[in-house]
Amino acid sequence: MKPLIALLLLCTGLRAQNTPGTLLWEVSRQGSPFKSYLFGTFHEVEPAFFATLNNTMDKLKSADVVYVEESSGQATPSPALFSKLGTWNHARWDSLLAPEQQVIFREFIGKAERPDFYKLPPLVLNRTVSGMYFLEFCPAAGRQSYELMDTYIERLARQHRKPVSSLDRNQGDLLQQAAATRSATQDSMYAGFCVNFMQKMLQDDTKDCALLDKYKRFEVDYQLNTDLTQTENSSPLLIERNNQWIATLEIAMNTRNCFVAIGLRHLFYKQGLIEQLRFRGFLVTPIAAS
Repeated sequence: MKPLIALLLLCTGLRAQNTPGTLLWEVSRQGSPFKSYLFGTFHEVEPAFFATLNNTMDKLKSADVVYVEESSGQATPSPALFSKLGTWNHARWDSLLAPEQQVIFREFIGKAERPDFYKLPPLVLNRTVSGMYFLEFCPAAGRQSYELMDTYIERLARQHRKPVSSLDRNQGDLLQQAAATRSATQDSMYAGFCVNFMQKMLQDDTKDCALLDKYKRFEVDYQLNTDLTQTENSSPLLIERNNQWIATLEIAMNTRNCFVAIGLRHLFYKQGLIEQLRFRGFLVTPIAAS
């Protein structure tokens, strides 16, 4: 095969894998009778969307066990989370933010009437305000529920008498430990993310809300050939969690039919679950979600 043709075929294959037009991936191993499935959630998308994905629903119903990031039995109630993570304060945030960022931060907290946000470290507050943006701020005509998609999937699994297991330990403890070990550079990065979301909400900027609709149209770029550690926003906690999860999933998928519902971004990049499973000898193939 001529080198140019080979290169074009390789690039075409990479594009097809990166943008397969689905949220569902089948995991198998040669000689094994077990088949498992990875489903990428968008936490803030209305959960009823999941029920429209017939093939995905069938895979969940046929699984021996369902894995989620954190089951409802392990979840930390919000007041307890704020209490455990209340190590930051007004002065500490001001020392991290540039003057123009401080203005945005104060205006947002005043309008949201959430002075307790000052108690949260940047890693945790970023998760909080990004969730607010997609769940509460983005327009959603006809939204019937504000339940997170992950919670809905867990509830659905239990209705079908499927055992549900957590990949994370208690996320309150996880976030507390992770936030305490972030570097000043990482704190600054997450603080910038926080302020960006705050500014969008203050300015009624719904541009990023299009991500919700793109997800529902399966317009996802998994970036499987991208090394996350070499990008500007390296997301060390994402990598850390993936590395912990893969040890559990490799054992489980060798012995049972698993359905794994986790945040979509955990499937992205070379460090994501798709590429990590492939590295361990599994065949991971995109299949139709609906």
